[in-house]
Amino acid sequence: MPGTLEERITRLEALRAIDTLIVDLSRAFDAGPSAEMLRPLFTEDASFKIDQYDTLSGGDRIAQGVAGNADQGFKWTLHYLVSPKVTLASTCDHASVEFMLWEVATSAQGRAYWIGGRYVATTVNSGERWQFRSLELQADLISHYPGGWNAKPDALADA
Repeated sequence: MPGTLEERITRLEALRAIDTLIVDLSRAFDAGPSAEMLRPLFTEDASFKIDQYDTLSGGDRIAQGVAGNADQGFKWTLHYLVSPKVTLASTCDHASVEFMLWEVATSAQGRAYWIGGRYVATTVNSGERWQFRSLELQADLISHYPGGWNAKPDALADA
């Protein structure tokens, strides 16, 4: 394996930190979404392109814009962000990242949706943590589910 043990450990720590950043993104989206949880995930100069719908610029604007979307877009979501592919720079200070999205959601109008696609991102190590410098949602599926969601049964035998 190339590199010293220290370089290899630095690389593994960076890869793990980027995985954690992706998990933190899904949890922030699903927590309302939470502007407070979203803000530290983005650099000051970050951009977030939301498919054909919008592009938000700046960490503060991204956090506030995504959180504000609950009133007009999706008020409840459950994000599964999976299969990350990270191409880490040799300097271990930035990376290109792709990961897949599978999501169930309820719109502000109360309609159920299936959403699927991929995220393409650039991440950077700010010194304190890894953050997104750019994030783009490339949605392949945003489909209304007319059956809607049902409450969880009291017992599995009732499912």
